[in-house]
Amino acid sequence: MDKMETNNMFEKAPTVLSKGKYLEIVVKLTLQDDAIIRSNDAEEVLTYKYKDLGNRFIIPWRKIKGKLRRLVMEKQRGLGIEPNCHLKDDLCMTCPSCFIFGGTGETSKAKVPYNLLSRIMGETFISLTETKEIEPYTQNAVDEVRLDTRREGSSTGALMSILTVPAETEFIGVITLRDPTLEMASIVIDNIGRLTRLGARSVEWGKAKADILGYKFSDRETMYSIELAKANGEVNGLTKSLNDLPMVDAAYKTLNDAVKKELAAKGLKAEKSEKGKEKEPEDVVAEEA
Repeated sequence: MDKMETNNMFEKAPTVLSKGKYLEIVVKLTLQDDAIIRSNDAEEVLTYKYKDLGNRFIIPWRKIKGKLRRLVMEKQRGLGIEPNCHLKDDLCMTCPSCFIFGGTGETSKAKVPYNLLSRIMGETFISLTETKEIEPYTQNAVDEVRLDTRREGSSTGALMSILTVPAETEFIGVITLRDPTLEMASIVIDNIGRLTRLGARSVEWGKAKADILGYKFSDRETMYSIELAKANGEVNGLTKSLNDLPMVDAAYKTLNDAVKKELAAKGLKAEKSEKGKEKEPEDVVAEEA
């Protein structure tokens, strides 16, 4: 796909209502360090037994999406764009992050009478190799008062075991951007590259590296993590790079102005009462979150 064909697939401006254009981004995540990827159970590392793949480590999309959203919000705050917008109840519902990742106006601090459907979609990331025996990492638990590792009333140390996904484990997955503008693509691609830590306790664990293997434009989602894992991450027919993406700082500012313009054009804004207070949200929905 040449330069002109690629750029013709992008929307000229962000749109509230979907037009059925999809940019699929194939991503490989490689752990540089052990990672703690689990559900709510501290003794569990997330795995799934697939019929054709066997038992694999997995990273649920919600974990990757949540990390990406925080990175996007972090960057836009640094640019002075909606610095008070943050998860979960203080979404502004008018910034690049809210437009790309979605939100519910009724429960946000903005109290706007509309919801925004997420423009970014994904699925479970699957390890490229089968899960082998999981080795627990054991360390001493230090008592903050005594400043030692003895359990109270005992001369033996207090041990804490941590189950981790081993370093060098590779995951494959697809992140899809719906009805993308050049600015939206620039922001998402930049923050995929900034995805350098994953999992619980990521201040000390889960160093990772994200590599984009390529892109595909379509009128629907056509690629699936399970099929990519079966092919060991080998994907044919991808566009290897995108042309003319704006610099990311400029992309945030342009998209911020364009989103506010699009919402205003659709009449989607908070209404004020006679006393200057916002009215209760009405049943006006841009898209279901």
